[in-house]
Amino acid sequence: MKLIIDATLSEPPSEVSAFRDITLYSSIFLNYDVLIECEKQAQDLYWYWLKNRGAFDFIEDFVEKNQEYGITMRTKHANIVVKSLRNEELSRVIKELISFS
Repeated sequence: MKLIIDATLSEPPSEVSAFRDITLYSSIFLNYDVLIECEKQAQDLYWYWLKNRGAFDFIEDFVEKNQEYGITMRTKHANIVVKSLRNEELSRVIKELISFS
């Protein structure tokens, strides 16, 4: 199954450690293919942002919006809606991810 995360959820006010924990858990324990959703021209920017912060380890690829189907995580209009990925949100988000598996 694919987990599609809006790239803006890797930016502040989200915490990079929480973002990485979500991708790690999804990839290793739930066996999801983690995809980052952003515009084509922003992919390099997000790749450098995530790679330089050690948060790219469990990401498969980048996709444009509505290019792939799967579980979506965004700030609105998604299967999992979050304002930001912070440590306080981890348990709720993980429970929601588990409910889809």
